Formats: sequence, structure tokens, C-alpha cells
Amino acid sequence: MNNFSVPFAFSVVRNCCELCKLAFVSAVLLFAPESLFAQEPLRAGTIFSATRAPLWAAKEGRYFEKYGIKNLEVIQFSGGQPVTRALIGGEIQISTTGGAAVINARLKGADPVVIARTVGAFPYTLYVSKDIRDPSELKGKKFAVSTVGGSGYIAMQYALRKLGLDPDKDVAMLQVGDFGTRLASLASGTVQGTLLLPPFTLRAREIGLRPLYDLVGSGVQYPINQITARQSFIKSQRETVKNFMKGFVAGLARFCADREFGTRVLGKNLREPDAKILQETYDFWLKVFPRVPNPGPEDATVFLEFMQVKEQRDWRDFVDTSVMDELDREGFLNSVYK
Repeated sequence: MNNFSVPFAFSVVRNCCELCKLAFVSAVLLFAPESLFAQEPLRAGTIFSATRAPLWAAKEGRYFEKYGIKNLEVIQFSGGQPVTRALIGGEIQISTTGGAAVINARLKGADPVVIARTVGAFPYTLYVSKDIRDPSELKGKKFAVSTVGGSGYIAMQYALRKLGLDPDKDVAMLQVGDFGTRLASLASGTVQGTLLLPPFTLRAREIGLRPLYDLVGSGVQYPINQITARQSFIKSQRETVKNFMKGFVAGLARFCADREFGTRVLGKNLREPDAKILQETYDFWLKVFPRVPNPGPEDATVFLEFMQVKEQRDWRDFVDTSVMDELDREGFLNSVYK
């Protein structure tokens, strides 16, 4: 069978009787190479961010393959909204982002639901100009955010309120861009504060900027990152979804337990060769990532409140806990940490 050719084999039976054809086709299917029936690709949408470190770790450690996902395609998008549109349109089957875009789509009748929460806190520290020593000195100052209305904008509002300021009256919020651009604006004095995460936090301290408020340590729960899928796909391909989550959780566990592996994954995907930066980045995300990415009410209620949805809505209409619940009952979640 080394020179097996399926097209040639089927051409042989054209002139055979119907019974012979049936027997021959059965034999061909029995002995055909496994590659003839290759698994359809599972397409997962993502964005470029260190919040995706568990996904990177799962791929690097080949955990998706271990749990049956043989043909995973990870497709990178520019933001959460394009990922959600691709999920609804069927271009991808799994999204490794979520947030308001998913909840809003659900409100409009689409069928994506949250199945896991991978980051449940604001992963930022508020950095300010080197001459600011007290929160009271922030009144009347300018603050840089990526986009008005985004998660970073909400995090900034929360931090300012905790510091005794009214973000709508006491300061000006400027839509500046990505972390690098915001850090440059802060360093030049164009703005007096912005939210940063590693490796930008290290660079900020190196040039004398001051950390003023640690949102990770504040204890506030906010689902900054989720895994979502369409209800129809979960129903028709439940084992595939479960296997994807097995691979993801195994990658998360390995990332958290193996510093050398985790920093290597970060360095490779962030294209960062500096060992000092990688160590700080790893330590930061080790505090942020949950041991188990279980979803909960906050994965819907936080966004419903932010969008000022007036009518009463059950959070279970937006969040499907059943996949993670099954993995828990089956003992998988505990097993990956043994």
C-alpha cells in the first residue's frame, strides 16, 4: 500500500458491477491513508498581547495536539471587535478575546457565549510624571488612554476614583494609542499619567516615571479577557471545544509552573531578548492569570452595567459554564497541576 493512490483506485471500479464497486470502495476506505480523512482545521481568533501567554504556551508545549486538536489555526486580528465579527460570521470557531463586543453581539441576537475567563483583573499600573508625589496633584492633569470606552479607559476611571478624583471632571482623558506611544507621551510631558504593563513598566522606571496605583493588587474583578464560542458550535462540536480547553488549561498550568518555559514562550512571542524584561513580564502575569479559567456572573454583569442595559438580564444568557464544569467533574482541572 506504499504507492496507494485513491483517485486511481476509484477509477478501477468504473466498469465493475454494482456489488463489486461497493466491495472495492469499502476496501479502499478501510485501507486508505489516514491523511485522506485529515481533521478539519479549528480556527481560533486572537490579538497580539501578553494576555495570550497561555495560548502561546499551549501551542509551544503541543498540548492542543495532546488532547486531540490536530489542526489548529490561530488567526491574529487587530482587536476584539474584529475577532467577534469573525466568530459570528463563521470565519473562526473559537475566540480568545471577549468583553463588551461579545455581550453586545449577544444582546443583538447573535449566539456567541463566554466559556472561560482567562484574565479577571485590570493588568495595569498607573504611572505618572516624576514630579507628581501625591494624588491630589493630578487634578487638572492630562491622562493618556488607548481608546475611549475600551477596557483601559474603564481601568483608568476606576484607578482615578480610587485616588479620590472624578475622572469626568477633574482630569482630561486623551485618546493616544498603544502602550509605546502612551509611554512616549508621558515621558515627554504631553500627558501626566497613563496605565502601563510590562515591559513598559520597567522602561518607565528606568527613565524616572513613578508608579502610583497598582490595579492588579487592588482586588477588583474585571473580565479583561475571555474565551468565547458560538452556542451552535458548542452543541455540534462539544468534544472539540472541550479538547481545546484541555489544551489551553494545560498550557496555562505549564506556564505558571515552569519559569524557564514561561519566559521562553514570552520571549519568542513578544520578540523580546532582554532577560530582565522577560523576568519582570513573567512575574507580572504570574500574579494575573487564574489557576483555572472558570467563568462567572461578572463575565456578563460588568459589561451589562457599563452599557447601561436597563432591563433585567440573566447572566447565564451570556455565559456558558458547562464546558469548564465538565472538565472539573471529570477531574481534569486538578490533574494538570499534579
